[in-house]
Amino acid sequence: MTIDLCNVGVRGRGRPRLDDITIQFAPAMTYGLVGPNGAGKTSLMAAVAGLVRPSTGTISVAGGQSVVIGAVLAENGLHPGRTVRETLRLRAAYVGAPRSDVAAALQSSGLERVARRRVGALSLGMKMRLGIAVALLGDPAVVLLDEPMNGLDPNGIVWVRETVRRLRARGAVVVISSHLLSELESMIDVAVVMSSGRIACVQSMNLQASSGCIIEVSDTTRMIDALTASGETAERRGDRILAGCAVAEGVRLAVRHDIDVRSIVPASVDLEMLYAEASAGEHIAEVGR
Repeated sequence: MTIDLCNVGVRGRGRPRLDDITIQFAPAMTYGLVGPNGAGKTSLMAAVAGLVRPSTGTISVAGGQSVVIGAVLAENGLHPGRTVRETLRLRAAYVGAPRSDVAAALQSSGLERVARRRVGALSLGMKMRLGIAVALLGDPAVVLLDEPMNGLDPNGIVWVRETVRRLRARGAVVVISSHLLSELESMIDVAVVMSSGRIACVQSMNLQASSGCIIEVSDTTRMIDALTASGETAERRGDRILAGCAVAEGVRLAVRHDIDVRSIVPASVDLEMLYAEASAGEHIAEVGR
């Protein structure tokens, strides 16, 4: 069961919200959407969920088969006058889930003690827990979570992390966006970096660099010069450098040129650096408008 987007575009307020998006989401995989506010992450999820009609391109979910999609987007649509239990029961009836699943959802999400409380009286974190619990009813084949850790306490974040792992284990397609990059990095298989409505890059998180290091030093420019003069590759990533040399060689070069090393680690996929690159691209695009 795959989700295929081909040349998808969505326009809004005179500018593209999504622009020529082509990507495939595969089952039993978790994808993290990374990028600044306004990059198109929520629009992409809304398009997959069928809440936004593409102006160009096509979206195919499971080859056109009927599947259950669970989604928590920016506006979760929960009725403030209904109780937590009523909200879950209505969703269960809509997706054909048994009544027993409501009790299980209340227990797993930690909402049992507020089951009779009206949604409008819940805290932000409790509303998020409820939104996720609602999205998971009916064993959805596709789960879309937009900032699912917003307002959650540490226990809630652990619950989201474990929930995502269970979804992946049973073969669901899971797509998450979050600005909590360290948490997101621990959950996802693939990072999808977005900027100005486009996909800037798609990066597997399972690839570990066999060589190279990430360096933060007192003088980035001088360190880059030292690396390139010695025949090593060096790419500026915000305040850090992605260097083609091993950690030991990076330290030796810094010492030789009297440059203080603040941190140096073996190179691997770094969501913070990917996000910084996307943010820089977004800023340049805004300035040019």
